[in-house]
Amino acid sequence: MHVRTFLLFLAAIFSSLFFILSDAPQAWCDRIIVIAPPLDDGGQGSVIAKAPTSFTDVIRPGDSSPGLIDTAEALRMASSVDLADYGGASTSPVTLRGSNFQQTLLSLDGVPLTPVTGDMVDLSRYALPGIEQVEIVKGSNGAVFGKSAMGGVINLVTRKPGPRDSLDFTSSQGSYGYGLYHAQATVHAGQVGILTDITRSLADNDFRYERDDGTWIRRENNDVENTTGLLKMVFDAQGWDTSIMGNVIDHEMGSPGSEGSAGLITPDDRVRTVQSTCLVETQKTLSPDQSMGLRAWFLGNRMHTESAPFGDSRTKIMNRGMSASYSVNAGPFGISPGVEYLLERMNSDDYGAHSRKTATGTLAVNLDAAPALVELATRYDDSSDFGPRWTYHAGAAFSMTDHLEVKANAGTGYHEPTMGQLYAPSTWYTFVPNPGLDPERSFSWDIGPCASFSTFGTGVNYFFTSYRDLIKMSFPGPNQFTYVNVDRARGSGIEAYFWVAPSRLVKLSSNCLLSRYTYESGAFDGNVIKQKPEQVLNLQADIFPVIWKRNTTITIAYQFREGSYADEANTFKTGNRDILNAALVIEVNKNASVSFKADNILGDTTPEYVDKSPWGTFWYPLPGRMYRFAAQVSF
Repeated sequence: MHVRTFLLFLAAIFSSLFFILSDAPQAWCDRIIVIAPPLDDGGQGSVIAKAPTSFTDVIRPGDSSPGLIDTAEALRMASSVDLADYGGASTSPVTLRGSNFQQTLLSLDGVPLTPVTGDMVDLSRYALPGIEQVEIVKGSNGAVFGKSAMGGVINLVTRKPGPRDSLDFTSSQGSYGYGLYHAQATVHAGQVGILTDITRSLADNDFRYERDDGTWIRRENNDVENTTGLLKMVFDAQGWDTSIMGNVIDHEMGSPGSEGSAGLITPDDRVRTVQSTCLVETQKTLSPDQSMGLRAWFLGNRMHTESAPFGDSRTKIMNRGMSASYSVNAGPFGISPGVEYLLERMNSDDYGAHSRKTATGTLAVNLDAAPALVELATRYDDSSDFGPRWTYHAGAAFSMTDHLEVKANAGTGYHEPTMGQLYAPSTWYTFVPNPGLDPERSFSWDIGPCASFSTFGTGVNYFFTSYRDLIKMSFPGPNQFTYVNVDRARGSGIEAYFWVAPSRLVKLSSNCLLSRYTYESGAFDGNVIKQKPEQVLNLQADIFPVIWKRNTTITIAYQFREGSYADEANTFKTGNRDILNAALVIEVNKNASVSFKADNILGDTTPEYVDKSPWGTFWYPLPGRMYRFAAQVSF
């Protein structure tokens, strides 16, 4: 199967080169989704400027696509992002370069979203119409972003007020009761720009699927409803470039359970979460060579779980953070010291009341001596629960020509045990606390070239990551369970991407990941880690014709996803998936557009997640072909 992936990737490159040689291209316009080469963007809410030498992807939804593509689907088209489809409302984990979801930092405008309980972040709360761009920073970057960045960082950047007053409306309807309604307004009051954004999305997700015994059943209790309100103000406060962001999310979904011999159908379980975020960020240029930045944020989650087997439970999480940074340049040298403070609190019917604090000092030093850039960073975290810890990162970028650059990075990372692992509730088993549980640790490095021209770009890199003190569940006695540090693991692979815009009418893009993630200790030493596909290939064609004097976008996207092992003994593997999507966007006039999209045209319902253990097997069913229609009006 490795040969198949390489042949498809090479076919995309050679076909693209044919277009390059046959037509001298001009500027082109991005539409539905763009997976771009590294971008230098230091705007507020952005994080990629903090890791200038790291390999990054930036996903920007086009102006004509709000309501047409969701955030999870956009991420699935990026290299190294593993986002298994669990089918409908079931939350699925987001991981980078083989790390698990707790080792991949998800953030909103730089505010960490990963809850201290260790639960997964539900991307359906963050609809794409309210997102300016999605940033993906790969590799262990604990020295820059702190704990939980062992695999990398995925940052959602919210939209900011535009340069003029505007009003936008989007409505989208689709299969299985899908609906999305979005309104966004930008106004200016003197020097203050104000953006308000309201999004409501919902879906029944009541698709039919086939059970192992050959019978068909409808997926029940799989609905989701989400209402999001965003307010952002940007202004200049006596030379301080200031941004204030407030975000409130009311999210409710069913919990349908899983299928299989160990599956648990839960037709009455519900989860409702109310999340509120507030971020104040300000920056000032003190002189041409000096600047200062300040940030303060609050994130609160109130979750109510209704469970038929275990009864109702409520959890309240309140995280607060603040940071200050200063940077100064002296010729080619730059130095950026900073301090941070994080307070995490949880009050839960299941986990009890707990809190912990982390005080941090950071230092980044860089040498920008063209054509070389060298960056060194170190971080000192003093945790109230786990004591002091140092992390490091070193990176270099060398511009061999105006269009060719080689990057290399090495860094360490760590992940503290979650409060869910430390204080897990007892259900069918009795939880045995382990106060000696240590943080997980990682070391990674990567290297590779990337080329960028006005009409095409390409890049490839090799990465390697080793993990130590991985946390796993253990069963010390009958009807007992606990968490222990037992395993080592490693991941390595090749990431490659290529895009070309041979003319104003065509853009072709592709990326692939060839990887291997294995245990390096314990009973399964040398085995492949379960639920980790070793090959993922994405191909996409965007065509921009003018039809009936109307600007039109036609997008065809294909993903090949190799099956993954369902058990640690590597005895059972899921089937491969072939996913084909297509979209059409027509600009009715300069202020309105309509869109139509068909997902999973081939109707491939091969499960992406199957878990096989001595206690049985369970899996999540997937829907077949889906359709969406959207209309947008702007003033």
